[in-house]
Amino acid sequence: RVVICLVLLMLVMHWSLQVDASLRFPASAAYGADLIRMAFADWDAARGDFELRRAYERLVLQYASYHDWFGGHASHCPDGDRLCPKDYHSHLFWLGVASAQPEVLEARARDARLSPEAVVAWDAEVAASAAPGAAWRYALGVAPPPIRTALGWRWDARCRMRQGTWERLGISFLAEQLPDWGVGHVVRCPEDLRPSERRAYVPRLGVTKNEFSSWHFVFYFDLRPFVQIETLHSLLLTLFVCVSLCSASMLFSSDANRLVVHPIEKMIATVEAIRDNPLVAVKVADQEFQSEERRRAQAEERSDRNGRRALAAACDVLRHLALPCAAAADGDEGRRRRRGQEQLMETVVLEKTIVRLGSLLALGFGRAGAKIIGQNMRGSSTAAINAMVEGTRVDCIIGVARIDDFSFATEVLQTKVMTFVNQIAEIVHGVVDEYHGYPSRNSQDTFLVVWRTSELPRLRVRKMADMSMMAFVRILGAIHRAPVLAEYRDHPRVQQRLGKNCRVNLSSGLHYGWAIEGTVGTEFKVDASYLSPNVSIAEGVER
Repeated sequence: RVVICLVLLMLVMHWSLQVDASLRFPASAAYGADLIRMAFADWDAARGDFELRRAYERLVLQYASYHDWFGGHASHCPDGDRLCPKDYHSHLFWLGVASAQPEVLEARARDARLSPEAVVAWDAEVAASAAPGAAWRYALGVAPPPIRTALGWRWDARCRMRQGTWERLGISFLAEQLPDWGVGHVVRCPEDLRPSERRAYVPRLGVTKNEFSSWHFVFYFDLRPFVQIETLHSLLLTLFVCVSLCSASMLFSSDANRLVVHPIEKMIATVEAIRDNPLVAVKVADQEFQSEERRRAQAEERSDRNGRRALAAACDVLRHLALPCAAAADGDEGRRRRRGQEQLMETVVLEKTIVRLGSLLALGFGRAGAKIIGQNMRGSSTAAINAMVEGTRVDCIIGVARIDDFSFATEVLQTKVMTFVNQIAEIVHGVVDEYHGYPSRNSQDTFLVVWRTSELPRLRVRKMADMSMMAFVRILGAIHRAPVLAEYRDHPRVQQRLGKNCRVNLSSGLHYGWAIEGTVGTEFKVDASYLSPNVSIAEGVER
């Protein structure tokens, strides 16, 4: 969404920072050039007709005044209510004729030159148009006296094109410096300006290809004001694009770090922690679950608070309108519905999956299988599982607990026997963990638990022995008091076989000695266990 918004913003800014090309007079410049050529052609066809000559000269002067360079570079328009050349950014600075034949060029330049009387008459007309109450909607520009004189006498600016044999002969309005009129840089020929700072217009209507190849009028416009504004806008656009790209890259980097990099780093840290200590996965899962519950509770609290505020504001509006207000809070059901609609990101799902897999490994293998988990997760170059891991000799207190009358319970409960065993296992494992022991192997009705004493001082070994004794006492008491296990007493077949005073019971045995801690199996199936004659002794004590 951020990238799409930035792209749309860039498109809008690119359009808004572009200079309007219509400010360069493309329509009036080309149309005026066509009118001048047609008027000259009419006079040339009927030489001696004073009215046609006057119409041609008036069109040239009107063209020059309409696109007046000096009016365009003035400080302001003479009349604030009317448009003037100052309102645009393209102005006429050179006009004349072009031809590849010197004789034709000289002759046509003499014919195209204006008479001084026509210039004087046009100055009077321009002065009349500037008078208050005049019907003109456009304030025509007025050239300096030297330029007006040159229009009537002197078309001597000869310029050769850089490519080809064509020459141009005409008049340049910027042929001499006029500081009072804004001319500081002399431009005698159009090539004195950069190609981007000038534009030529030539007649196109009513001109055959042969006539155009013989000679034609040419008008050059100064685009420097337009280029300056266009350059400024281009710089602003470039600056905006740079800022937008930097902002977008920062936002993208922030999103990438938040959505990809940081979750991956967290997953790597979790995998490394599980590799170093596989049993820590259960602790990580518990911490993650607690964090989720806290975040969910805070989100629900904020949602409820905002919902109550919005509801109170809506009720105030309804009361002002004399309408009944009904509470629309959805309560717990709405919160559950919103919670179900929440979608987790893939990285979060993957991270939680890794924690779950680690927890399942720790629960499945237990303390005895921690070594095989850690060794197989340590940067191996192959994905194969190495189950042939040497065991470790440990000193420990071995405890065995067995469910009484388990065969009969299996016959009676059938598929529910799994629930029955798990309910007992929850009590046994929970108490053993509380007293610093480790649940190990579960085999039908038998639970093997261990208290490791290796590398412990003698006093701590005694403490561990005391805790193992207390653990089995607590297990027996919890089994007899558990409400979920008390329900099995009322089972008709159980009472028929074991009597009305029957109850779920365990027999247990404890023994201290050494054992080999490790895994037993192949790549097809692996079980974590403790192997030792002392384990058999503990089982014998239980029996």
